[in-house]
Order: sequence, then structure tokens, then C-alpha cells
Amino acid sequence: MAAQAWVTRPPAAVHRPGGPRPEPPSRRQHSCPRPETRRRCDTSGALDLAASASRARPVVDLYDLSDVLTPYATAWEWQRAILNLRLEYLARDVNARNDDDDDAPLGSRDVVLLVQHPPVVTLGTGSTPDNLKFNPESPNAPFPVHRTERGGEATYHGPGQLVIYPIMNLQDGHHQPDLHWYMRSLEDVAVATMESLGVNAPGRVDGLTGAWANTRGIPGDEVQSRHPKEDGIEGREHKLAAIGVRARRWVTYHGMALNVDPDLRHFRAIVPCGIGDRPVGSVAQMLRGVGGIVSQLDDGLGPPKTSDDDAWSADEALMRRCRAAMLDGFEDVFSVSLMPRQGTPFVVEGDDGRDDVGGTMALSRMKKAELVAEAATRGVDSAGTVQELRERLKVARLSG
Repeated sequence: MAAQAWVTRPPAAVHRPGGPRPEPPSRRQHSCPRPETRRRCDTSGALDLAASASRARPVVDLYDLSDVLTPYATAWEWQRAILNLRLEYLARDVNARNDDDDDAPLGSRDVVLLVQHPPVVTLGTGSTPDNLKFNPESPNAPFPVHRTERGGEATYHGPGQLVIYPIMNLQDGHHQPDLHWYMRSLEDVAVATMESLGVNAPGRVDGLTGAWANTRGIPGDEVQSRHPKEDGIEGREHKLAAIGVRARRWVTYHGMALNVDPDLRHFRAIVPCGIGDRPVGSVAQMLRGVGGIVSQLDDGLGPPKTSDDDAWSADEALMRRCRAAMLDGFEDVFSVSLMPRQGTPFVVEGDDGRDDVGGTMALSRMKKAELVAEAATRGVDSAGTVQELRERLKVARLSG
């Protein structure tokens, strides 16, 4: 099989194509900044109450890297490293909140990663490989396969799909230490995103995880499909968002993938989420009113053969709209304020002095800052690589 045509490049330092996301409510300036002017503008105190309510929302660091393709293994390493840092921080004070520092150390508060991946298939911890329609060990396998710690069955990720990975403390008093509540909340984010984009009847399907379009709702709902072909695939429930999560000591990782405008033919390589009798869809496909993809184990279908000349190109305008809607929905559903951060979550500096994302040392900015601070107290030169600094500190400790 020909090599895949997608090109993965390092995430850009500034990663929102349309400019920086508006600052969260807690950082926005009032139109009447001076106290005496505020009193004249709002004698009822409504602005003060709004500001107080805004400050009550926990600040969550947002790394929006979704304008480039991030390899799955890289994002997976980021999640695990941030999770470890978050647990380290919470071990000192489980109730600590760090909402006021615009440059808080990584791990001192919750984090959200928003990414796109090159084509890849992931399996949950208990997934059966029977839902793969190819041999993952074969050199002709259409996509790489990763078995992960999350729940759920086989899932495809690829260009045109937005994947959100929250690393969140569910027992902070603001959320609920309940994975069912958390998964329903992620579904609510996807449903709110689809609603804001005009997707028909977004909602849930009884007994199935994820977010769907063309739902009939619960008994008593008046939600009906606008598609005229009720007997065809166009009018059936389509799954647009897949969810698979994991938590350690109630701090989450993994998350949700929303199909915005991916190549739906790639879902034919698997039985998506182990559901072979319902179609997978996308926001773009639903807005056009056309049917999605049904992939069953014995249907004889597979992913398209690709070449360097037919790379998939998602609708960038729709991707931008969906990105903004998803982040707004996340803030509303979880009652948090997202703080956009620049660049990648952290850069690990390897022993050979190279900057290496996702390396084995897993030194975050917080860890490096601690070494630099110790060097200052011991009068040790902090220049050079992390390895050189560690060696100098080792000598200083022995001599001290």
C-alpha cells in the first residue's frame, strides 16, 4: 500500500488560525473599569455579581493545537505526563486552586488539550481486536493501532476530527467524582457543539455512549428529523462523537472525539465502537443531508487505498466554527474558564541536550523551574542542558 499522504509537523507556537481566543470571563475587562464609573453604570451591583460568579469558575489551561496534526503517541504521552504532574500537585493539597496566576506551573491546575491526529486506530483496555477489519501486525495495515488505558472499543482518529483531552480533577468540589456524570457531561459538550452548528436533532441514544444526530429524543419530546428520506440512511441516527475515558484518583485523561469533516470511508477499517448496525457521521455530512457510513465486520468493505495525490482536505471554515463552539460548550457545561496557553504543553529536554517532545525524562516546566531554583540557592550555574544542570547539582549536594 502506498504511503499515507498526510504530513505531520510540529505544533505551531501560536495555534489558533483566526487569532487568539477571547480571554475567559475572569480575565475580561469591564467597559467601566474605575470603581466610581462602575457605580454610575450599574447601581444595582449586577456587574459586581457577574464578576464574582466569573471568578468562582476554576481556570483551566487550554492548549489548542488543533490546527496541525499531532501524532497520537505524542498526545498520549502529554496526557500521562500532565496527569502525573497534576497528581503530584494535588498530593500536596487536594483542595488547592491556582486561578490567579496567568503563568501557573503545568500541573497546578486542570488542563485541556485540543488536537487533530493523523489517521490512527485506538483500542480501549478491554477492546476486542475482532472489531478490526485488518491485521494490525501486517506491513500493509492501513493505519497504526494503539491499545490504550481508556474504556470503549475500537475508534478511528484522523484529519477533520477534533479530539479533546481534559486532564481534570473531579473531586475538587466543583465537579463530581463520578465517571458516569463526567461522560454524560462530555456528551453534553458534543451536543451543544452540534446544536450551535445547526446539526439536526443532536442528542443521545438510549444504552449507547457518545453523541448522536437525528435522534428522536425521549418520549414526550417533539424533536423530529428534518430529513425527507425517513426510510433511508439519511434519516437514521448517526454517531458523531465517540467517548473513552480513564481516571486515576479522580483525575481524568483521554476524552472525546467529534467528527467535524473527516474522511468517513476510513471508518470502514473497523467496527466503530463495536456498533455495526448504526451509521457513523460527521458535522459536514449531516449539514449536507447525506448518509454516513455503516461498517460491519463481514460487509467486505475496507478503507480506501490512498496515494500522495488524494490527501483528505477538511473544510477549514467549518473546523474553525466547530473549534470555537466546542470550547464555548466545554466552558458552559463544566462551568470553567479556559486560559489559552501558547505552544505545546511542555518540552522535555533529553540527556543529549536536544529538545524532545514526549521524551523519557518527563521534565515539565515546573520540574525544570525547581532545579533552576535549587541551583540559585546553591550558587550553581543553571545554564546548559537539564542533564548538565543535574550533574552540577549532584556535585554541589555531595560537597555541601
